[in-house]
Amino acid sequence: MNDDTLELQQKIIDLAKSTEAPKESYLMRRLFLDDPEQVQSVIDGLTLSLISYCYHRHPRGENVHELMELLDKVEPGSQEAQDLEHRADEAAAMQIPFIVTLNRLVEEYYDLRKQLEAKLQGAR
Repeated sequence: MNDDTLELQQKIIDLAKSTEAPKESYLMRRLFLDDPEQVQSVIDGLTLSLISYCYHRHPRGENVHELMELLDKVEPGSQEAQDLEHRADEAAAMQIPFIVTLNRLVEEYYDLRKQLEAKLQGAR
């Protein structure tokens, strides 16, 4: 196995860990990246792992955008407006760390997926 393949394998494992794939997942093992079916399986597995991470880790608080829409409909400076602003601030405080992490994961996923798709193209 060459250095590029070893590096790609490590990136797959790192992203799988970051998206909290189970330890027994095939994404955590040595893969045969010369096999197009295996490469496609890795792409699909990483996609599902990222989706699963989003589902399980997304904060379940209120929706900031919905609160801001409600805020636009109330009297500025009113007690109701202050309450909505407070609720929106709390919701944002819960969601921002998740969004920052998700942005990093999506970038890593995108770069890794491009590398894996290039392997698929080379195998055809």
